Amino acid sequence: MKIQSRTSRFITGVTAVCALVIATTASAKNPKEVSLEISNNKLIMKTKKGENDCKAKFGEFRKDGCIQVIKNKKSEIYFHLKGNTKCTLESGKNWKLNAVYLGGFNSSSKPTGKFGFTSNANFDMVNKDFNGVNKTSGLVTPVNKKDKKITIKDNNKYKYNVWYKIEAICERKDGKAAHTTSYDPRVKNGGTN
Repeated sequence: MKIQSRTSRFITGVTAVCALVIATTASAKNPKEVSLEISNNKLIMKTKKGENDCKAKFGEFRKDGCIQVIKNKKSEIYFHLKGNTKCTLESGKNWKLNAVYLGGFNSSSKPTGKFGFTSNANFDMVNKDFNGVNKTSGLVTPVNKKDKKITIKDNNKYKYNVWYKIEAICERKDGKAAHTTSYDPRVKNGGTN
């Protein structure tokens, strides 16, 4: 009888822990995944509004592909190029993911033209969160990079919004400069403070 009682309590305890883990996991999607495709030689976002914990709040702009890392969480962010990557532009080969850029610190609108940071204080926070960002261009050092997948890490130490630009390139058979296309939603960090 005592063994049955202990077994019952053990199973109840394990069930409670599993339920807590499932509830915690369901409340914040980690890692974050951003799905992209090429359509008519343009990079398009497949990740819709509200995914990756980026819920709309009254008066806030939420574009497809927005990412939110909630308070006290870290996350890897995976950018995936899916589907047909054939490049039909002049002398084109195939489209592949090239780079991720950050810029527009706490701005309600994306940077026009150039990404990167002018304020040292803003840059220091972003650089600590994203492990190696070029201040001038905003280029992020990836954790992993392949033709169809780029992974970056967000340590989420500070609370702010920042725009990201994901860039795809189509190298050319004739050796001229590659064709480029990009898409630029936001990352919303919850921070730890």
